[in-house]
Amino acid sequence: MSSSASKKNRRRDLLKKLSDLGRVVSTQTVFLHQAIAQTVGLNATDTKCIDLILRGPDGAVTAGELAEMTGLTTGAITHILDRLERRKFVERVRDTQDRRKVFVRVRPESLQRLIPKYEAVGKDYMSLFDQYSDKNLRLICDYMEKAAEVSEREMAKVIAASRTLRK
Repeated sequence: MSSSASKKNRRRDLLKKLSDLGRVVSTQTVFLHQAIAQTVGLNATDTKCIDLILRGPDGAVTAGELAEMTGLTTGAITHILDRLERRKFVERVRDTQDRRKVFVRVRPESLQRLIPKYEAVGKDYMSLFDQYSDKNLRLICDYMEKAAEVSEREMAKVIAASRTLRK
């Protein structure tokens, strides 16, 4: 086998391994979030919505903004927010400037049961990161930033296509 063919085979095998590992990590991450969420009577979508709310400007978003960020219908978001509000994870707050506008905020005290679980996972990841040089961490960060951009772009395409079908 030529050196060129051998190189192509190694690259093909490496790309397959990377693809397979991406699927494994993605699946394990979804189920890890589901397992953590279930410990407090929520599901993974609920906790990811909490995360999106926390990342909003001033830690608040509107239901419409949350629907845009997730691609979920406004009805599905209303159902999620109703569940989170009943369980005292979020509160709805009227805008002081425009009373028609309602923001959703996370109730900080509600996170006390979740924080230790996520901190434990974070601690394990920090131990993993310690195994890599700064140069390697920059490469990993570059890959993750680009992978996040691909995911965001592909999600936008799927959401747009789905909304077109709903019309």
